[in-house]
Amino acid sequence: MRFVLKTLLYAVLLAACYWCGYSAYRDYSLLMMEDGEGLGRASRVRTHRTTNAVPLTATNQIASLTNRPVAKPLITTPEALAPGDDIEESPTNRSNRRVGRNYFRLLGYTVGFATAMLVLGLVAAQDFGHLLKFRLGKEVSYVDARSERTAQYERAEYLALKGDHQGAIRLLQTILAKHPTHIHSVLRIAELYDKELQDFPRAALHYEEVLKLKLPPEQWGWAAIRLSNIYSGKLQQPHAALALINRLAAEHPGTAAGAKALKRLAKISDAGLDADAGQDS
Repeated sequence: MRFVLKTLLYAVLLAACYWCGYSAYRDYSLLMMEDGEGLGRASRVRTHRTTNAVPLTATNQIASLTNRPVAKPLITTPEALAPGDDIEESPTNRSNRRVGRNYFRLLGYTVGFATAMLVLGLVAAQDFGHLLKFRLGKEVSYVDARSERTAQYERAEYLALKGDHQGAIRLLQTILAKHPTHIHSVLRIAELYDKELQDFPRAALHYEEVLKLKLPPEQWGWAAIRLSNIYSGKLQQPHAALALINRLAAEHPGTAAGAKALKRLAKISDAGLDADAGQDS
């Protein structure tokens, strides 16, 4: 049904364009013809006046020699009319009225043609614009996947600054659904759960996900330090905290985080504590 209506609409618009365009061309041609006839008529009138501009005596003499009556004037005054006679309309007046009607029709057909073409163009753009991946009222996007991800991350940061931490987390999780190894998103979710929402079990889970990614040694070390603090302090899991400290000291001893891990292990050893005593310093 929709296809039939669309076809009918196109047919009506095309017919309107054709009719208005043809009529405008016809009236324009008539106007050009009227202008040409007007110029010719004016030229003949000037010639006639020039020819007749002779003394009256000469005219009478010519008429008497040729036995032809003098031509009556073309314009008849009302005083010269007999009772019941009508004044004949001048050809010039009829031509002017005809030209006025043609101008009026030409203007109307031109406006109609322009309107029909505009509507036809809009309808065609809506129906066939998808071939060029374009729709009226929609914005064309030339943003690649990386730029889109960056824009979403910045939007998440904006929501976090406004205090909508859950909204920021949802947006970051949307990024991770498409880019599971996006380090900044995983780390930011862990920080939001840790520092903003105080949801330490969820924060620990996300810090664990951070440590599974390939990070620079220094960044990996500080994430491990923060997770060990959560285990030893908030979650009361000293064994897990001490395991992280030992791993950090063994794998990245040359980093600042590794140096802090070594100091913590040295304190634990100097205090003569066992593995259960690995608390936050």
